[in-house]
Amino acid sequence: MKVWIDITNSPHAHFFKGVIRELEKRGFEVLVTTREFDGLTNVLDMLNIDYISVGKHGGATLEGKLLASTERVYKLSKLIIEEKPDIALYKNNPEAPRIAFGLKIPSIGFVDNETAVPQNKLMFPFTTRLIYPKVIDAYELLKCGADPNALRGIEGIAEIANVYGFTPNKNVLKELGLKEYSYIVMRPEPIKANYFNGDKERSILEDIIPLLPDMPIVLFPRTEEQRRIFEKFENVMIPENVIDTLTLLFYAKLMIGAGGTMNREALALGTPAISTYPGRLLAVTKWLIELGVKFHSTNPVEVATKAWEIIRKNSIYRKHIRMVMSSMENPVDVIVEEVERLSYSSDLRSYESLYKRSYEEKEYSHEQKL
Repeated sequence: MKVWIDITNSPHAHFFKGVIRELEKRGFEVLVTTREFDGLTNVLDMLNIDYISVGKHGGATLEGKLLASTERVYKLSKLIIEEKPDIALYKNNPEAPRIAFGLKIPSIGFVDNETAVPQNKLMFPFTTRLIYPKVIDAYELLKCGADPNALRGIEGIAEIANVYGFTPNKNVLKELGLKEYSYIVMRPEPIKANYFNGDKERSILEDIIPLLPDMPIVLFPRTEEQRRIFEKFENVMIPENVIDTLTLLFYAKLMIGAGGTMNREALALGTPAISTYPGRLLAVTKWLIELGVKFHSTNPVEVATKAWEIIRKNSIYRKHIRMVMSSMENPVDVIVEEVERLSYSSDLRSYESLYKRSYEEKEYSHEQKL
């Protein structure tokens, strides 16, 4: 049985690497497709994942996103028609679900961002099985077209999958001239994302850095403009090439990020994290704050004060974080379980029946409107 996995963002490469490994161990053939975006193909190369690259990200404008996505659906459809996969897998993806639905390929999707409404509306109605962290209100998913019978909640976060089978490699520290637990990792705002509604001109991290202890900061900009802004800080280093970010996070004293994924990856590795995201917080972020493993603020003084405290009491914070994170469910196990269900003909027929029912309901709704 052939499983098609479409990876459209760098964190998704880490998310699916464990799934790919487990599926291949069980005898499944895996086809990976991707696109050009934010060094994604370089990450896949680093992880030794074979792939076919189709299309690219459309940039920050609505027009660019629409044209790039439309072109990618066309090109990717031609490839998938030729490859004939039996199951489709994806995460927070607007293109693969449409292709899978159109070709009657059962699909399994994962979502952890309920605020990305435009993207979700392009994904949920076409997804056969939708896996999500239970802390997300299912009503938020239903509003975007999810089939209530397709939902499967898990007691965990996506980034548990990102660190699946992780073993630290200190070579990255040698490359950057760093020592264990002697530096901070930072990631600025996702200004190109369709869900981002914060300040695109100035990052809050610019005001936080001068208030922090005098120690190295490894920063990962998302754009060339962000790179130019942060290069001016003497203690900030910006890696030129794709590196092992998981090891870097594992040995960091602290992670401070205005995004989401790297913050949660840090926590999954037992490293303290502070969120400075300026927009609406995700349900998973609120949950982690309630569990006492994550701190959030957009006030530079508050962030710096908390950072000093975490650095002083680092071992205490790490112990608590690891205890909490160890109790969470791993998405890799859930996804592989769902794929295995589809490997039996009876389950495949049930998914095809669900597809048929969903398709007929959409046709009936369309006729009623006419």
